[in-house]
Amino acid sequence: MFNDFNNIKTQKSSFNKNKPIKKAGVNDYKVKDFGPGDYQLTKKDVGYIVYGACFLGSGGGASIGLSLLFMDKMINDTDVMYYVNPDTLEANKNISFIALLGSPDKMFEGFGQTAALNAFLEMDNYLTGSGQEPLGYLIPVEMGAINALIPFIISAQKGIAVINGDPCGRAMPELSMTLFNMNKLALNPVILTSDTDEPGHFQKIIVQVKNAEDAENQARRFAQSYNNIAGMACYPMLGSDLNCSILSAKNQTKFIQWTVGLAWNLGRNMIESGNYNDFLGFLDSFSLTCYKLFEGTITNKEERKISGFDVGKITVSNGNETIFIYYKNESLLAWNITKKCYVAMGPDSISFLAIRNAQPLSNADINSDPEKNPKNIPLGTEIGIIGLCAFEKLKNTVLVDLFSSNIKETLAAFPEDHVPVPDRYIALPDLMSHYNG
Repeated sequence: MFNDFNNIKTQKSSFNKNKPIKKAGVNDYKVKDFGPGDYQLTKKDVGYIVYGACFLGSGGGASIGLSLLFMDKMINDTDVMYYVNPDTLEANKNISFIALLGSPDKMFEGFGQTAALNAFLEMDNYLTGSGQEPLGYLIPVEMGAINALIPFIISAQKGIAVINGDPCGRAMPELSMTLFNMNKLALNPVILTSDTDEPGHFQKIIVQVKNAEDAENQARRFAQSYNNIAGMACYPMLGSDLNCSILSAKNQTKFIQWTVGLAWNLGRNMIESGNYNDFLGFLDSFSLTCYKLFEGTITNKEERKISGFDVGKITVSNGNETIFIYYKNESLLAWNITKKCYVAMGPDSISFLAIRNAQPLSNADINSDPEKNPKNIPLGTEIGIIGLCAFEKLKNTVLVDLFSSNIKETLAAFPEDHVPVPDRYIALPDLMSHYNG
C-alpha cells in the first residue's frame, strides 16, 4: 500500500506575490532560459519535466515509471507549483536541496513518499530554530526523473519555489560528483529522515559530515534501517550564494542554470508528439550538442553489485553490430563490441529513447517487473541511443577523474568482456569523428 502522503499536515508558505508570475505557456519558453521570469506550473508541466529529466539523466536518476507513480499519487490536478529564474533569486532567502534515495523495489511497494517531505520539514525547522529565515527556495540535486520531481512535490504541498537549475546537469553516481562539491560549498548539516509511519511519526538524524562521500555513506546506512529509503536535506545556503545576475556572475560556476526548463522543453515535445524521428529533429534545433549513437534492439540486461551500487550492462544489437552500455546506476560507457571501440563515456551522457513512441527510459526501467512498473521496457524493445555532450562545467579535471574511477570500477565487474579501461576521457565529438569516419 502507498503511504497516504496527503494526510500529512502541511502549511503552505506564501510565495512572493509582488513579483509577476506567469502560467507556463508554449510561447513563453525559450531554450536558453525557460522564459525571463517566475512561473506558475501545473501537474501537466511537471510531467513534462519528469520526462525531460529522465532523458537528461544518462540512464540513471531512477525509473520514469516509478516517478510517474509518485507524481500521480502526490500531486493533485489542482495543485500549483512555482518556478524561479536563477538571475533573480532574493538574497536573504534560504535554499536547500532535498533528495530521495534508496531501493526502487521498496518505492514501487509504496515506501518513500513522505521521506523527502520530512527532510524538508526538518531542514526548515533547523533553520528557523537557529534564528534564520525558513526555506524559500529548493533546488534539484540532479537531472533525473525522481530527484527533479521531488522539489515540485514539496512545492505543491508548501508553496516553496524551485530554482531553474541543478548542480549536475545529468544524474550522477555519487554525491561527491556535483558542482556544489567541486566548488566546496558548505554541506552541513545533513539531515536524514525516514517515511512517516501510521501513527504519524518518522525517524531522523542531523549529522555534521566530513565531506560528500561521508554524507552518502551515512545516508545509505540510515536507509538500511528504514525500508532502504531515506530523505536527505543538505547544502543550506542563501539566495545570494546562487544568484546568477550580472552582479553575481561568479555564482554561475556553482551549478548549471536553466536545466529544469530544458527538461520541460524536451519532455513537452516527447509527450505531445510521441514520435521518435520528430523528437530527433527537435533535438537538432537545440543548442544542446547531441549525436545519434546507435539504433537497435535490447537483447540483454545483466546486473551485479559492487560497493552497494547496482552496476550493469545493457546489450543492444541491430544484427550487424552490437553495443554494450555499462552503468553504475547511470550509464557511464558505451562500447561497440563489433568495431572494438569506445562510442561515448562520462561525463558525456548516454540516453535511451524507445523508437516506437519516443519514450525516455532509464536502466531501471529495462526488463523491470511489469506488474509494478507501468513503464517497463521489455527485452526486444527497439531503442535509439543518444549521446549528449557534457556541459563544460562538468569537464573539470577532478570530476573527469571521478568519472574515470567509476568507469574503471564498473568494467572490473565484467572482466570476461575484456573491455579496456580508457586511459583518458575522450570527448563525444572526438569519439564521433573516429566512430563515423
